[in-house]
Amino acid sequence: MAEIVGGDLYRLWRVSDVHLPRIADVYYDAGRLIAGASSGDDDAFRNSTPAYPGASVMTSPVGAAWEQLRNELQRMYAQIGGTVLLGAEGIRDAMQAYVDEDMVNADALDKFLAEPANHDPHDPASNPPAEGSDEEPGEPALP
Repeated sequence: MAEIVGGDLYRLWRVSDVHLPRIADVYYDAGRLIAGASSGDDDAFRNSTPAYPGASVMTSPVGAAWEQLRNELQRMYAQIGGTVLLGAEGIRDAMQAYVDEDMVNADALDKFLAEPANHDPHDPASNPPAEGSDEEPGEPALP
């Protein structure tokens, strides 16, 4: 079996706790953005307009089609963001398995993280997204 050292665990940690949550956030943000573009927001997608001038029958084929597409996009973005976060969880689980099996390497990760030349704990881009920040995935917008 290959030797896993602090630097290797650090790379896994960066992927699972730093990069993948930010990637999931992009998809969740896209879903929230799409959620804001509802059918009744503007003239392009308005709901219930007369089928023809003076008609008592109301219709909106474009609005109805947009609503279906928007709902599907929201579900898609939420699913992709969730899958990315599940991938991050899988990497964390794999990393934890190494840590559980080999406390020397767990100590090596702590030592690697403590070394300023390897990791800057004050650099937001090198650490997990701060709770409540714009980069935190939060919850997806679902239809």
